[in-house]
Amino acid sequence: MLREIRIRNFAVIDSVSASFSPGLNVLTGETGAGKSMLIDAILLVRGARAQTDVIRGDSETATVEALFEVEPGSSAAAVLHDAGLALDEGQLVLRRELARSGRHRAFVNDSPVTVGLLERLGDHLVEVHGQHEHQRLLEPARQLELLDRFADAEELLDRVADLFAKYRVARAEAERTRATERDRVQREDLLRFQLSELDGARLRAGEEEELRTERRRLQYAERLTTGLGEVGRLLHDDEDSATSRLHRAARLLRDLGRLDPAFAAPADTLDGAGALVEDALAAVRALGESVSVAPGRLEAVDERLDAITRLKRKYGDSEEAMLALREQVAGELERLGRHDEVLAEQERMLGELRAELRETAVALADRRQAAAERFATRAERELRQLGMDRARFKIAVERAPSEEVGPHGLDRAEFRLSTNPGEDLRPLARVASGGELSRTMLALKAVLTRADRVPTMVFDEVDSGIGGRVAAVVAQKLATASEGRQVLCVTHLAPIAARAAHHVRVSKGVRGGRTRVSADVLTGDARVEEIARMVAGERVTGTARGHARELLGWPAPRSRPV
Repeated sequence: MLREIRIRNFAVIDSVSASFSPGLNVLTGETGAGKSMLIDAILLVRGARAQTDVIRGDSETATVEALFEVEPGSSAAAVLHDAGLALDEGQLVLRRELARSGRHRAFVNDSPVTVGLLERLGDHLVEVHGQHEHQRLLEPARQLELLDRFADAEELLDRVADLFAKYRVARAEAERTRATERDRVQREDLLRFQLSELDGARLRAGEEEELRTERRRLQYAERLTTGLGEVGRLLHDDEDSATSRLHRAARLLRDLGRLDPAFAAPADTLDGAGALVEDALAAVRALGESVSVAPGRLEAVDERLDAITRLKRKYGDSEEAMLALREQVAGELERLGRHDEVLAEQERMLGELRAELRETAVALADRRQAAAERFATRAERELRQLGMDRARFKIAVERAPSEEVGPHGLDRAEFRLSTNPGEDLRPLARVASGGELSRTMLALKAVLTRADRVPTMVFDEVDSGIGGRVAAVVAQKLATASEGRQVLCVTHLAPIAARAAHHVRVSKGVRGGRTRVSADVLTGDARVEEIARMVAGERVTGTARGHARELLGWPAPRSRPV
């Protein structure tokens, strides 16, 4: 339920806040006072497209913030949970910030979010019915949506849409498999050649790097061998080598240790150094053995490297990539080899999905057909109560052949209306005037009241083109619609305003050279004055005040004693 909306620098509004309560809320005020701007602000905060031209002329930014009370187990709370957000003690604050730079922002409980999330939340929080919604009512898709809501067919519709999506994917896969049959032989020949070439190469991960290392050693074999020989002589082979000198030094220290044991201690360190030299010498000898001088080995290495380079140009940048490709090629060959088996399985699954889709679509169509007559009967009754005494209403449900199932099933719905005796039923778009369209919308909403799950409903221009007895009926319909939920209604009709549980007057004036809009909650005499104005116009008379009190069901004020 919407508790409060706060607006800054939006259109002609500099700063205004309006509070709302459960039940029927009305917004009244003179034409041009700014009532519809509050509705536009609600649309904006529930995810409507933002335009920079709504920012007040003397400002760079505009802000709209709405406070909602949300039940923890509601669908809106589920959307929040899926987005990783949470309610704040049952409260939810949605905010839009607009900037002339175009860098608009959206927030939920002060956390930045996408406008898409605002829109998803808005679908579960508030439903706005204004001139735009009236025009949508003329669209066949919207008419089918309303019929599904009345028929409680949304779960079946979701099932059809899900099956249709799966069926399209399965059909595309089967078509790809059938297309493969046409060039399967050529593809198999290519894959076999690739597999043969890759297997014949006997690739091994890391082989190229090993070969390049070996090639460098083969290129510089003489220099490497000479260098290693010199190192060997310096470490061991020469009479004056490092090993000989370390041994002599250790022997001399031990001789001195006979005179003083302290002089023998460094000998152990020298023995350790000798061991390290021995390890180094062993490594040098191993490196010497790795320097091959076998005739023709360098040419063989070059040939192998050339072969690997050619394969890399065709199959990958490394041995690992080529080996991975080899597995892919082998796998595809295996699948092609059982092509008929795969296609048969796909065709079987496709047939099952097709049958299930048709069965579910037919069930949906039957439910729509059964609901259409009940919906039309109730809508016709509501229309007559709203002053369209001779109105006839019908929902034509046209069913396509079962092979033409779409994401919305088999049906196309069309609302048809006749407002005068002797006239044929015709599509709603061809017969309804603005006032008739408003009343038709209200009649449909009256029928759909029990099916609506959104806690807040907003009606703008619902009283267009009506008055007198019909106005009282519309007021009753709105009051009924507000039972167990919140209804906001912008109205110019006193009978509707008088039925409200909460009355907000929107007014506009000039203060300090600037246009300012205010939204005030009316009670007591102030409310009587506003309804009297709606009855009588600019000159409010005692008679108008009396009529206002009568509409409100309030007793006349006691006369003062003389």
